Amino acid sequence: MKQFSTRAQVATLGLVLTVMALSACESAVAPTVTSTPMTAKGGFSGTIDNADWTVSYEGIKATVTMAHRINKDPGGLACVPSLAIELAKPDGSCKLELNYEAGFAGEGLLLKEVKFHAKAGIYQDGVVIHSIPCEGWASEPAKGAVVYTSTAVEGSMTLNPLAQPEAGMTKATLRSMKLAPAFNGPTTMVFKGRKFTMDLSKISFEGDIVSEGSDTVQCVKTFHEFPKWELKDINPGSAGYNTTYGLDAFKGKKVVVALVSDWCNSCRSQTQLMQKMQDEANASGHSDTVMVMINDKQKSDPSQLTKLAKDIPIFQDVAGVDAWVKMNESHAGKFNGSAIRNSGYGFAKNGAAIMYFAPNGTGALNLTDYRTAVQTVINAKDDD
Repeated sequence: MKQFSTRAQVATLGLVLTVMALSACESAVAPTVTSTPMTAKGGFSGTIDNADWTVSYEGIKATVTMAHRINKDPGGLACVPSLAIELAKPDGSCKLELNYEAGFAGEGLLLKEVKFHAKAGIYQDGVVIHSIPCEGWASEPAKGAVVYTSTAVEGSMTLNPLAQPEAGMTKATLRSMKLAPAFNGPTTMVFKGRKFTMDLSKISFEGDIVSEGSDTVQCVKTFHEFPKWELKDINPGSAGYNTTYGLDAFKGKKVVVALVSDWCNSCRSQTQLMQKMQDEANASGHSDTVMVMINDKQKSDPSQLTKLAKDIPIFQDVAGVDAWVKMNESHAGKFNGSAIRNSGYGFAKNGAAIMYFAPNGTGALNLTDYRTAVQTVINAKDDD
């Protein structure tokens, strides 16, 4: 056996062995995984001031806030109840916000709100001291910050449930996610009466997302069933004209229903008021409210109503369906039959009944009181 003659040789061997040991340990450590920021592809287009405009977000990093319902069961999946996407140009301009929430059973994630900052506000002590316009967008006449908000959106996002082990984590990193929002059509955006239509169909996102887990979040909203009936919509101006459907077509919206007779003077006044309040609701950012009329099955001339209603649905009741009776079922007793004419019914977005306007029997309708009742539905919060 070879002998080491000096302490220096022994020290050198020890150093070599130490380096070899460190190298072995280092090779056993898993390599660091680099996170890929979520980035945008494409952008949106809009029509305003009689011109078409396009805002591109190509390659811009997006901030994505996502939540999942923790599921620690072996093999159990975790649903996703909310998702928010926010992105802006490097100088903070052109900020776009997309906020999604869980819908009712079978609907998945629904687009709740869209915001577009046509002018970014620079604040000091809560006051805008400067604003940055969005390059490539129309010139905005308003001073200070200009933030357009969607009046009503028809969009969704499909996300698969989280699998294990991420499903059981309080914070899970999801790699190489692709987010492709789906839209049923252009979104109407409003700022202080100024509006434009936004087409978001060309925008998508790709990258990593960190999802925050929770034991309490709900992935499906509870829905209280509407009164069940289906009738033909007889108003030529209505989007559902000449088709047969019921209140389920308005699921997720606030709904006001009035029972009217086309030969009744107060009913015609009520129809005019309903159309006026629909127009007012749309103009004030409450187009998530729908006005609906049901004409008495003892009809004489439905055109007396349809000529007063520009675009709100008017359903024609018929024997065998008796939608009047079904609408009034939970209030039957004091008023029945033709005496329920002019009654009103209001429903929240989750289908819960939140307003009942009792008729005056065969007396005249108080339009002021009726307007007040309808306004409570228009102003109802989403969780009412």
